[in-house]
Amino acid sequence: MNKKIFQTVFFSILLTLVLVVAVSLSVLYTAYEDRIENDLSAELRFLAAAANAQMANVTAVSVPGHRVTIISSDGTVVYESEGNADQMENHLERPEIQAALTYGFGEDTRKSHTLMENLHYAAVRLDDGNVLRVSIPAETMFSFIISMLFPMVILLVILVIFFAWFSMKAAHRITSPINSIDLEHPENLEGYEELSPLLFRISKQQATIREQIESAERTQREFSIITDNMSEGLAIVDSEARILSINRSFYELFDASSVNEGDSLLAVNRSDAFSDALFASLAGKRTETVIERPGATLQVIASPVLEKGSTRGAVIIVIDITEKAERETLRREFSANVSHELRTPLTSISGFAELLMNGNVPESDVRTFAKDIYDEVQRLIALVHDIIRLSKLDEGGTEEEKENVDLSDIAKDVLDRSRTKAKNAGVTLSFSSSGQSTSITGSAPLLEEMAYNLVDNAIKYNRTGGSVSVSVIGSAEKVSLVVKDTGIGIPDKDKDRVFERFYRVDKSRSRTSGGTGLGLSIVRHAVLFHGGTISLRSKLGEGTEITVDFPVI
Repeated sequence: MNKKIFQTVFFSILLTLVLVVAVSLSVLYTAYEDRIENDLSAELRFLAAAANAQMANVTAVSVPGHRVTIISSDGTVVYESEGNADQMENHLERPEIQAALTYGFGEDTRKSHTLMENLHYAAVRLDDGNVLRVSIPAETMFSFIISMLFPMVILLVILVIFFAWFSMKAAHRITSPINSIDLEHPENLEGYEELSPLLFRISKQQATIREQIESAERTQREFSIITDNMSEGLAIVDSEARILSINRSFYELFDASSVNEGDSLLAVNRSDAFSDALFASLAGKRTETVIERPGATLQVIASPVLEKGSTRGAVIIVIDITEKAERETLRREFSANVSHELRTPLTSISGFAELLMNGNVPESDVRTFAKDIYDEVQRLIALVHDIIRLSKLDEGGTEEEKENVDLSDIAKDVLDRSRTKAKNAGVTLSFSSSGQSTSITGSAPLLEEMAYNLVDNAIKYNRTGGSVSVSVIGSAEKVSLVVKDTGIGIPDKDKDRVFERFYRVDKSRSRTSGGTGLGLSIVRHAVLFHGGTISLRSKLGEGTEITVDFPVI
């Protein structure tokens, strides 16, 4: 704006200056010519008076440099101050001569054939009938300007510099208040009343823009808070797969580095399944796919964003379905294991019953067959009981209320109930308690079932002459239950799987001992229900130690 004002003011002044100079030169030239003509007329009259009075020779009293000519009435040149009169042509037809002979005075301006330059002529008729003519060089406008060129150039340069400085100061003075407008409060500008309506509109528009910006920022913050706290990954891309918006969960689910808006979404994940889903959505097709990653299973849902029939971008949602996939796997394994576990005792019961029904069993063996049927039924009852118990734990609840429970008392009761079984297996039981209080908040029946399963497994998978020690250790932060045996131990490859449902390290021993394969699964769920942790240490052939830690609440 400052530049435009400067240019406008400067060129306006410069144009005015040029016009003034041109008009001034024209006026000066006209005045100069008038003055020359007047001087020439005065000189001519003076010479004519001198010639008529015969006071002096006109050539002697003429102005030096002025051409004097005397022409007779028939046009013959009698005298010529600047040339040879005898060689000059007849001047009778010259306009100034004709006017002087007719009216007594005549003048003309033309190019002289004798001197080859423009001359101004003035002629007067003398008393003797001759014509006296005086001529001087007639300066043209161009020659007049040339003669004044140097002083004019000096003056113009000075004026141009002055006007440039003046234009710059004027432009600065005009724009300085405008440039200093406080855009936050434009109505406070002083000095330009003409701008008041505009500044009022700017102020009103500023208020509207601020409200819109605040609303947009508030909406953006709300959107960011919502998306950043989503467990699902959310990304919005344009038609070129460039990121418009992405939340933190998206690249965390793919274990990728943080990406910026404007980057390609493929910077997060370049797998074939992901890129196929992305480009399918950009082609206008809603796509779902599952991506398997180490330790995670992700479901990708890519939906196109359509506007007037064309795809403008896509919305990609990533959901961690690892737990769902694991549960589905467990469900399938559970169904298969339950079917297998139920088939074996039911087959045995069916076989025994068929023999009894057909009378193929001697009377002396009926009791034995009945006992076998009873044992298989008890095994089925135990299996169904454990399945029901595990199902309730999966749903996150038990029938009992939580209360203050002393873990030492529970451990002692479990050991007392297990002594007969331990004696029959040739296993020695021992108990110890140390530290501070061993009380926790929990479900007594569930904790008792947990402790019983641990002790029962320690007896089942022990060796004759072995031992099982149970310790309860209390501290300010936790209460620990430690069950240690000297049994067969657990191979390293099986340590991570012993808490799975129906998983048995020694399948033959488990079946003979009546185990269902669900004991440690129930233990794990009971520990998780109480917010505790469980750890296992074992060495093949030397024994196993299981530690359960419960927080003190």
